[in-house]
Amino acid sequence: MQAPIEEFINWLVEEGKAAKTVESYSSDIRKFEAYRKDKVVNEEQLLTRFLFVRYNQYLQEQGFAISTINKKINSLKVYNDYLHQSGYVSDNYISLKKDKIVIASGSEHIVTVLSEEEVERFLFYLEDRKKVSYRNRLIGYLLLYTGVRVSELVSIQLDQITMMPPSIQIKGKGGKIREISLRKGAVTLCDIKSS
Repeated sequence: MQAPIEEFINWLVEEGKAAKTVESYSSDIRKFEAYRKDKVVNEEQLLTRFLFVRYNQYLQEQGFAISTINKKINSLKVYNDYLHQSGYVSDNYISLKKDKIVIASGSEHIVTVLSEEEVERFLFYLEDRKKVSYRNRLIGYLLLYTGVRVSELVSIQLDQITMMPPSIQIKGKGGKIREISLRKGAVTLCDIKSS
């Protein structure tokens, strides 16, 4: 039964999900569907609590990383919500709070941040005009003070920067726009580059 999956994918697109998100959900759901077809006797049974629990166990037995399993669970939860809302199934069988695998304490990905001393050294380096161009100084300031991703930074256009008030509009994941205030050093550099 392919129709509900195709309808689900069309629904994701209509909801304005980013192409990468649609692709990720689609891949996860198609893999679940292959597992389902192999296991269920009743072809009409698109999703049940028992089927989900068995699939979750199967993913763990296959040795997938916890983050990958949780991503797949999240995709299935969205799919389950869609199936329920569309009348294909009678209940929501997945609870993210209950079903997501908790990462053991201490095993989370460690995020490294710059120490105050490293930030100070970096700022002094940025101010060395013999070594650092205006462009690279601006990049340094924006990365340091705004928290933008590199992928967001490289797509910034001049019309996204405003001086009154000093801010920059960033187009993030899923096309969401957020406005970030600019610090004085970055404002000065932006003003130089736009004039």
